[in-house]
This record gives sequence, C-alpha cells and structure tokens, in this order.
Amino acid sequence: MSKVQGKLRPALLFGYLFSVGIVAEESPPVGVLIDAARESNSVVRREAIEKLGEIGDPRAFDSVVGALNDDNPEVRRKAAEALGELKDPRAVAALLDTLRDGDSAVQWAAAVALGEMERKAVRPLVDALEHGEPPVRWGAAKALGEIKDAAAVEPLIDALFDSDALVRREAAESLGYLRDSHAVPALTEALKDEEPSVQWDAAVALGRLHDARAVDALIGALEDSEVGFRTKLTEALAAIGPPASEPLVAALRSNDPAVRAGVTEALGNIGQPAIDALIAGFGDGDARFRGVARETLLILGADAISPLIAALDDDNWRIRSGAATVLSKAKDSRAGDAVAARMKCLAPVADAHGELIETGQPGTEDSLIDALTLLGNAQMARDFIDSGNPSLEEAGRLWFEDHGQTVHSSSEKAKGKRPRWGRPKSFVP
Repeated sequence: MSKVQGKLRPALLFGYLFSVGIVAEESPPVGVLIDAARESNSVVRREAIEKLGEIGDPRAFDSVVGALNDDNPEVRRKAAEALGELKDPRAVAALLDTLRDGDSAVQWAAAVALGEMERKAVRPLVDALEHGEPPVRWGAAKALGEIKDAAAVEPLIDALFDSDALVRREAAESLGYLRDSHAVPALTEALKDEEPSVQWDAAVALGRLHDARAVDALIGALEDSEVGFRTKLTEALAAIGPPASEPLVAALRSNDPAVRAGVTEALGNIGQPAIDALIAGFGDGDARFRGVARETLLILGADAISPLIAALDDDNWRIRSGAATVLSKAKDSRAGDAVAARMKCLAPVADAHGELIETGQPGTEDSLIDALTLLGNAQMARDFIDSGNPSLEEAGRLWFEDHGQTVHSSSEKAKGKRPRWGRPKSFVP
C-alpha cells in the first residue's frame, strides 16, 4: 500500500463521518461506525471495521462478524483482525468457517484471531482440529498454539500424523509453544517426516522443550542432513543445553562429516559444560576420538583456553597431555604463555629423562609424561615404552598414537640399550 493510499483510507472514513454530521474524531460513536460498515464504499467499510475493533465495544460484534462475508477481501481481513481484538468466544465458529476463505491473507488473519481467544475457545478448536477440512485443521492447530492450553497437547500430538503437511507443520510449531514434555516422543518421530518443513518445525519445537530425551534423535537426524535443517538441529541441541553435552561429545565418533560439523556447532553454543565434556574425552582409549576432541576444542577457540589451562593441573596425566597438546596449537596469547611456562619447567626433565627413568623414583612419572607431551620426540617415546614402567609405557604408546605413528616392537638388543625403570646402567642383575 502506498503512502497516498494509507492517508486516503482514513480520510474517506472521516469524509463519511462529516457527511452524517459528525466532526472527525479519534473515537466516533459506535452506532455511526456500525452504519459505516454497511456503506457501499469498501474503503469506508474497511476503515469502519478497523475502528470498531480498536474501540472494542461488544455492540459491534454482529456487524464485525457480518463483515467476514464481505465481497472485498480487505474488509474480510480487517473483520477477522477486529474479532481477535474483541476476544468474544462467540466468534469462534465464524472464524473457523473463515479459514476456508479463498484469500490467504484472510485465512491467516482468522487463524491469528482464533489464537487471541480465551480458553473457552479450546474445545471448539479441538473439535475443528479433529474433524475439520485441511484449512480449518491448520488454523485450529495454529490457534491452539497461541492459546497455550494444556488440553490441546494430546490433540496436537495426534495432528503430527495428519494427512496434510501444513497441519503437521503447524501442530509441531504449536507443541513447541506449549512446552509440554509429553510431546517429545511424537516430535522426535516428526524429525523423520517426509515433508522437510515439518522436520524443521519439529526440531525447533524440541529445542523449546529443553528435554534431554530428544538429544539422541536430534543427533541422529544430523546424518546426511542438508545445511538449513542441520542449522535447526544444532540450534535445538544448543537450546537443550548442558544435558546434551556428553551425548554430543560421544557423537563426535561419527564418520559422517555432517554429524561432526553439527555437533561441533552445538557444543560451541552450549559453552562451559560442553568444553568440560570435551576435555574429559582426553581420557578416552580411542586415539581418533581424542584427536577429534582436540580439533573441536581448537574450533571452539577462546572460550576453551581458560578451562584447558586449568586442565594442565589435572590429576589424570591423560587429561593434562590432551590439554597441553591443544594449547600448544592454539592461536591465543594466554595459551602460548601457559605452554611456554610449562616447557621452561619441564626442559630439564626432558633432557635428563633417561637418568630419571633409571633412578626410578616413585612420583616422577607425572613430570616425565608432561615433558614427553610438550618436548618429547619419537626417541623419548620409545624410551618410555621400553622402560618397564606401566604408566610410562602407556604414555609412550599414546604419544605415537596421537602423532599418527605406528609402534613397532623393539628387539631385545635395542631394549638393552634403553633406560630401564629403577635400573642404572651400572646395575648388573
């Protein structure tokens, strides 16, 4: 609508009011507006109906309902909007009928108006959802979501399996607004709907429900998902929040790049709980998974730095090793400073690792392993493997795994030249 038309329409109504002897004013008498709603000029009728809705006088009800049958779609649309403002439950039946209107804008206005009704409208809307024609079922589903009455939950769950895709989509959206956990199983099924738009709205609804039971289904739907749907799924997982952290981290084991990409994005949106779960993953026995966890933390960037620095003091050397590896690759001055400080302290340990192994003093294993992580090489890792100390042997093997190298068994002759735990070179058995 142009600016000229926008000014002309109220001007025509004011002209009508002047012609019947009333000076134009903000709130003309209701009776005069009711008469204006029957004028031959459709613009006058439209403006009169709009004013009646704004005034909210119950005496206007019959005139506004009658305008739903006007031959002009703009008048019918304004009538539906006005009934939403009047909030009179007597209008429900007429508005439901208006959902069959041939003009989509009128249909939409009627659906919105039904959503403005009080709880007295729920029963007729449920009946319409269960027995109406597709446009009526769609409008009823939309309105029930706006009213947010618990009595609508089960009918809306049933509507997720409606034969009409638009009805299924609106049912999913409305269940998201109602936030009732009873809808979780049905909404997870809707993630597999043949209509993509239903899948999208089901994902959004599950995010609004914040129910951890939906996590596995949302992660499963990431597989082979297209970009737009994947975004909705990751947003839903992020909305569920901390309860989704551990299942999301576990999903990083997937071979599907789309799954890993979606999971990484969701973890980034969850924040600290997800970072903690990723750091805990350093203790996993799967080298590939540990690598993915490290890569994910690097992707998460600055938010992960402080927790990783704290993890350098963890009691578990596997956690410390993973944190040190990530920090050494992070493009962050805090990480660089932390790693430099550790390397300075551990340099003497790395240089003397053979002697320390031969000394075999209990409690030195942690420093040796930390030195291997930050300053070690394949030779040092091999010394650890052949040292005869179970912890050092495991750390040496993990070093090779995390560097993508294969561990080959040493010959007895080679082993004899390597430092042995608690056995100085001068030791003769």
